[in-house]
Amino acid sequence: MPLFHVFAVSMALHLAAHRCGTLVLHARYRPETTLDALERDAITLFPAGPTVFHGLLGHASFVGRRFPTLRYCYSGSAPLPSATLANWAAATGCPILEGYGQSEAGPVLSFNPAVGRRKPGSVGLPVPGTEIEIFSLADGRTVLPAGERGEIRARGPQIMSGYRNRPVETAEALREGWLYTGDIGELDDEGYLYIRDRRKDLVIVGGYNVYPREVEEVLFSHPAVQEAAAVGAPDRYRGEVVHAFVVLRAGAAATVAGLLEHCHANLAPYKVPTEIALVPALAKTAVGMIDRVALRAWRHD
Repeated sequence: MPLFHVFAVSMALHLAAHRCGTLVLHARYRPETTLDALERDAITLFPAGPTVFHGLLGHASFVGRRFPTLRYCYSGSAPLPSATLANWAAATGCPILEGYGQSEAGPVLSFNPAVGRRKPGSVGLPVPGTEIEIFSLADGRTVLPAGERGEIRARGPQIMSGYRNRPVETAEALREGWLYTGDIGELDDEGYLYIRDRRKDLVIVGGYNVYPREVEEVLFSHPAVQEAAAVGAPDRYRGEVVHAFVVLRAGAAATVAGLLEHCHANLAPYKVPTEIALVPALAKTAVGMIDRVALRAWRHD
């Protein structure tokens, strides 16, 4: 009899084989069939992206569900809001272990440990054999100490050897044995990694750095918000400003004015969105990540 039943996403393929488990495959994600599978197939490990956890928590048929066999959930591919992590654990009794990686890194670089200390908001400790450093954005040379933000670079046995037939891109990503991820993060004094944003998603408002994730975390803390995304938009006076997109929970009542008031109470003035659009759904990529390129294009159409 299998030791584990694993609901399938890409990284679950190797995990199920390694643990001699059953891999439960679905051709397409649908909340109802996913919830049914978690109960019917006695799933023990459930890897998913943040949008899946958002969607299941907000689905009408989630209420009253019980998942007694579920031991751990894994989250990757995009930042997991702290509110989602807490709400999922409270509703299911099962923790989400947030991790971080890239396709260029085979694909995992770090994870919160299943056994040991887990830190909400962190993507955990480097996996065995992996080194992670924070590199200065200002001078491109300095390795930064704990608590300072910069570009994440990593090296280890899982790092790619290069992009096929793309020597220029390979030279940009791989330098002196390190993979330069293009992500902004910081390490704490215990070596736990925190992802702050993609370098290309950083919004510079009047010379001040604004990390979209910080704005999104504040929006997620509002009880009426189901999903949120923040992007930069051109501004003649400040260079860029923050625009946000919000999906409200089913049956929730909230106004743009109320959401802006919530942001003003929890963010520095230059970080507060100049506009918030209430939308029925956020644009997503094929793998379920928020499509910020599409959101920027939508804003400027």
